[in-house]
Amino acid sequence: MILVQRYMFRQLLMPFVTAASAFAALALLTQSLSNIEFISNYRETAFTFIKVTLLALPQLVALLSPFALFIAVLAGLSRLYSDSEATVASAAGLSRWGVLSPVVRLAVLAAMLNLGVNLFVQPLAYQEMRRSVYELRTDVAASLVRPGEFANLAAGVTLYARESDGNGRMADIFIHDARDPDEVSTYAAREGVIVRGEERPSMVLIDGNVQQVDELGELSFLTFDRYEFDLGDFVDPQLIFFFKESDLFLHELFYPDSSALSRARGTERLLAEAHYRLSAPLYNIALALIAAAAFMAGTHSRLGNSRKVIIAVAIALTVRLAGFAAQSAATDDPVYNYVQYAIPILVMIGAMVLIWRRRGQPRPPAEPVGATA
Repeated sequence: MILVQRYMFRQLLMPFVTAASAFAALALLTQSLSNIEFISNYRETAFTFIKVTLLALPQLVALLSPFALFIAVLAGLSRLYSDSEATVASAAGLSRWGVLSPVVRLAVLAAMLNLGVNLFVQPLAYQEMRRSVYELRTDVAASLVRPGEFANLAAGVTLYARESDGNGRMADIFIHDARDPDEVSTYAAREGVIVRGEERPSMVLIDGNVQQVDELGELSFLTFDRYEFDLGDFVDPQLIFFFKESDLFLHELFYPDSSALSRARGTERLLAEAHYRLSAPLYNIALALIAAAAFMAGTHSRLGNSRKVIIAVAIALTVRLAGFAAQSAATDDPVYNYVQYAIPILVMIGAMVLIWRRRGQPRPPAEPVGATA
């Protein structure tokens, strides 16, 4: 880039960083409000709250990146044209591509960063967040235990522990399970530990016994060194640990295992997510070109470009909403995966045509009144 282009690039870069930071702060605030339950309900520390909140940011920042770039291009070009800097540079011999080049360079850079977040950062962050949230919410079973008090885990299930260290380890445990009237069980153990399995939490009872009364009223008595009491029935089924489509890497979306296919109920949802990850970065370039067209297409007016800017904002919102609609439709019909790419590509082509379209010839000056032939 020549000197004037580097200057234009800096004029676009600073608004982009500012807008992206503002959107990140807004996303952080939104996530903070939704995650406040981890402190109020689960009595977690501020560190856990901050960790879960920050892990949700990559996807939100990637989602808002095209809008931050759109605002940055509008703000940067508005300043360059209002101060006549872009006009003077064009008059001095800078081509139209020379003016547009800093916009495209910044848009391509933002698209590459967006792609990196979609393919690598988001899955890593979301998988870690999913594990953290699962650990927090399955701690509900441990938080129900009040040392020295009887707690009802569910209808017909009563739990008692003389001591609890708050980390899932308890002493002198008593569990009465009467969910099945035909087979009532009572467990007693010297010690118990709540553990989180790959899919369901459970309580490991150590050195105890179980007494069962069958439908005939007969009592059986068994001792054990170790016994696992399943706690999965007392946890919301939606909290059972698994990775959603947004948590998977690209190769896992294109080549899913049997468990991912079963949860997604087919390949359509997985493919829609995969193609969204690949096509979403294109909106950085598409929206940047829409903003550039608001100033570079048609005839420049000294009275400002407010009308063009309003139209550009409406078009940008419509285009992005159409992209979300195409992603949603692709979960039912894979044909719409092609539409996910077609929308931003067609918008880029349309914006470039508008920018390079030959401007109308200026009208000849009006003949003075009273002029003679």
